[in-house]
Amino acid sequence: MADLRGAVLAAGRGTRLQPLTFRRPKPLVPLGAGLLIERPLTALARLGVGRVGVNAHHLADQVAPGLAHRPEVVAVVHEPELEGTGGGIRGIAAALGGQGTLVAANGDALFDFPLAPILAAHRALGALGTLALRRVPPGSPFARVGVDRDGRVHRIAEVIGPQAHRHDLTLGAFTGVQCMEPALVDRLPAAGECDVLRTAWRDGLAEGAPLFGVWVDPPDACWLDVGTPERYLDAHRALLDGRLDPGAVPPADGAGRHIAADAQVEGQVLGPAVVLPGARVAAGATVGPFTWIGAGARVAPGVTLAGCVVWPGVEVTASARDAVLTG
Repeated sequence: MADLRGAVLAAGRGTRLQPLTFRRPKPLVPLGAGLLIERPLTALARLGVGRVGVNAHHLADQVAPGLAHRPEVVAVVHEPELEGTGGGIRGIAAALGGQGTLVAANGDALFDFPLAPILAAHRALGALGTLALRRVPPGSPFARVGVDRDGRVHRIAEVIGPQAHRHDLTLGAFTGVQCMEPALVDRLPAAGECDVLRTAWRDGLAEGAPLFGVWVDPPDACWLDVGTPERYLDAHRALLDGRLDPGAVPPADGAGRHIAADAQVEGQVLGPAVVLPGARVAAGATVGPFTWIGAGARVAPGVTLAGCVVWPGVEVTASARDAVLTG
């Protein structure tokens, strides 16, 4: 779709994900068989987006080389000073140029819902902006976006429109995915740090602009924030237990083990687990369950790993449980 543009908001300091981000930026943290940022990039590619902008701050010089293998055109927008979600979208839109719909996603969220129905609804509604929402239980702290029965947005947390206090609003959680027309992007401040929802969306709500929320399908679609080491481990558990597509991994055997054909497994692997190409599990070692061994990693004799993620190329010489082993 030539008129589509994509944005992945990936700038930040990666503070919550430390120590995983000490030596690499958050977008390039290994996730499954790829990189964290590749999940939203792949979702946009499946939508037909060929031009994507990514903003970067911490260790920004690593991002472009780290994405050089991607098939789409990726414009990396360096933010020497953090510009917020609004500033990030503003910079990406300027770098990409054009006047097509901008589909933006947060770079640290994993989701398995398709974007095509969201974009189709956005266009069918004639929306200026559309938020992808997921249903959450009443009273959930994430239930912060209020929509009426037609899907029109009337409130986003403390950002409220003229009808924000209607009693028939349904509250949902924002997934970090949104569609924006150029006229909504143009409502962002011309410079400085800003939040997209508290600037462009606030102005649109105040004026009664056609701003909508669309419920993701299926309703039980998986969505995970990968903001901390604990949630990073949870994400890999989701990849292993079937809540999220594990991506480019070898097929599982009857025991739930995904073992690459060229991996050297002399020890024991307990499923569910993944052992990627070139990795070695030495004799006397035990790996799993819920353990992910990256490409080219080495697990020494006698080591036991359970609930762990081992980054590519790392040599593990001591046993661990529920840990991320980065070398």
